Amino acid sequence: MAGRTPFFLTGGNARILLNNKTVAYATDVTYKVSVKHATPRVLGRFEVEVIQPLTYDVMGTLSIIRYGRGLQGFVGDGAPNNVNNKGNGIGSYSLASAAGAIGSALGLPSTDGQWDGKADEAFNPSRFFQSMMFNIEIRQIGLTNAARNNNRFVPSVASRDDGLKGLGFDRVASAANAFVHTKPQDEVPTVVLRDCRFEDMQFRLNKKGVATIDLTFRARYADDDTFIARKSGAGQEFS
Repeated sequence: MAGRTPFFLTGGNARILLNNKTVAYATDVTYKVSVKHATPRVLGRFEVEVIQPLTYDVMGTLSIIRYGRGLQGFVGDGAPNNVNNKGNGIGSYSLASAAGAIGSALGLPSTDGQWDGKADEAFNPSRFFQSMMFNIEIRQIGLTNAARNNNRFVPSVASRDDGLKGLGFDRVASAANAFVHTKPQDEVPTVVLRDCRFEDMQFRLNKKGVATIDLTFRARYADDDTFIARKSGAGQEFS
């Protein structure tokens, strides 16, 4: 199998992105979709009448091996590959706004058009009411030319969906309303957890191990490369 394109998604060929930036030294990510149901019964019947969904919840965890701000500059050539002098705490995943410091404070788009979800504000009490949501993505990397050429997706609906943008598909001006993959050519999006907020952060350090941060998050929707979780109750948000 050596030298061949990895077929299955593994920890070795996956890339995790938070707020459209690669999560440095992520050790694992998990998520769970929970749909609670009601099972009403009537007198005289043993089976339930209907299995009715009541709630839709997405929750998960993300673990990161932590290194500090400024260490790359201090250590120099002795620092591990791919580290950043900004460190890899949750505040390091903010995007630089095209409008400078004021634009960044207001959450305006970055130079590449991405919106800053400001993940660190989830743990800053002074910013709770101004904090925004962000996406977490899992992509498979290291694909061959054949896989790249087949990386195309056409949705079953004509209107654009936020999940499609997260999965890296942009509208093509054609009658077919096709969406073409726009991520880097050696990557295929697999999972997008949309509109996330962190709700718990735990720092761990033991005598024989490295420091890690365990983050618990909730999301509004969980998409993957086979379906888009669309919103329920169309129009209800305007009532």
